[in-house]
Amino acid sequence: MAELYFWGRRRKMRFDLDAMRAAPGKIFRVEGDENVPTLDWRGEEVKVEGPVHAEASAFYVSSENQVVLTVHVRGRVHRVCSRCLADVVASVDKEEELEVFPDEIQGKYLELRPFIEAGMRLGLSTKPLCKPDCKGICPYCGADLNREPHRPNCNRPKTAKDPRLSVLAQLLEEKEGHEENAGD
Repeated sequence: MAELYFWGRRRKMRFDLDAMRAAPGKIFRVEGDENVPTLDWRGEEVKVEGPVHAEASAFYVSSENQVVLTVHVRGRVHRVCSRCLADVVASVDKEEELEVFPDEIQGKYLELRPFIEAGMRLGLSTKPLCKPDCKGICPYCGADLNREPHRPNCNRPKTAKDPRLSVLAQLLEEKEGHEENAGD
């Protein structure tokens, strides 16, 4: 049995494992909002805006003694742009399917909060951007290039070379050197 509301009071989002074991293959569903104020993600404390909406379904597979759980989460988080350090509010919409073994669970309920938090973490971008074409901050003068041009005292190289292409540039120089020597 999926539990969410009981006589009008808010309950934890969870599944009753005894009810699931009694009805193998039957799909149990629960939907609701879970308050997750913050998430710890790679050492960053991510603030979650409002409750996270979650939809979950699960069924028990008796031959494997496991629960197949699908959790779909939707929410909004506050992040910092990885290029210009501006505040970003990003949407998270993630669905995951997992196999859970009831023998590893303490108690008679499969609590969904850890899976909701994990779904939110999995939906986070590794490099959040304020906009797709964010120009970032100049590493030489510190100007936010989305809002202002380079500062007058910026000592950036006039022709910025992409270090990832240095090997190709070296090959091109060698080729040009061989062509000049061949003509002599």
